[in-house]
Amino acid sequence: MKLVTLNLWGGRMKEKFADFFEQHKDVDTWCFQEVYKDFYKAEDQDKIDRSDVDFNLYQSLKGHVTDHESEFCQVLKGVYGIATFLRKDLRIIERGEILIARGDYEDTTDHQNRDHHRKLLWFEVEVNGKKVLIANTHLTHRPEGKLASEKRLGQSKMIINFLAMFDCPKILVGDFNLQPDTESIKMIEATGMINLVKKHGVTSTRTEVYKKPIRFADYIFVSPDIKVKDFRVLPDVVSDHSPLMLDFEV
Repeated sequence: MKLVTLNLWGGRMKEKFADFFEQHKDVDTWCFQEVYKDFYKAEDQDKIDRSDVDFNLYQSLKGHVTDHESEFCQVLKGVYGIATFLRKDLRIIERGEILIARGDYEDTTDHQNRDHHRKLLWFEVEVNGKKVLIANTHLTHRPEGKLASEKRLGQSKMIINFLAMFDCPKILVGDFNLQPDTESIKMIEATGMINLVKKHGVTSTRTEVYKKPIRFADYIFVSPDIKVKDFRVLPDVVSDHSPLMLDFEV
């Protein structure tokens, strides 16, 4: 079974999506971050000038990933969030979302550092007769960049406590906005979850489009009972983030 996680950068490179999704049409599960949905229905949409963004990205994705069931998890005013697409023949046992960190987006005194809610979108699915948890998230980058903070430690604690509720193989993916050596990442590793980015010696999860020096953001963690057939950073440049691909069995 193949899974890909990808921060879509709001669809800024949407002209490349058709070829990308056609090339990877064998992917069973897509976990996306930075997804817009019906943004033009938002009451404050006229305050944002981002003509390069696809403000109806969620619907656009449905046009590319047609054999999948999808779910959108909003983190900001119903129009921005994360999304997961699962192949329609994959049996979904249970699904949900949890709040990882409460945002302060309504704070008008600090526009540079205010943040929206951070959530985790999860599915318990059946793979080869076994239950598997797939969790997709996009964690904070404000105000400390990719470094440690109390908010980041709190996010990791919330994720760890949530994963502990499931007695089955687990896959945790997304844009963590964290360096590999931060305490927040080490906390997740300490539970026994395997950090595939670290294990495979990945040196960057960002594409050539991204010009800043810190090259890490995206991760895939798996529990030891996930059999990894293949893991790689895909070379496709459809965002400032690289797609991470996991091929696995249970």
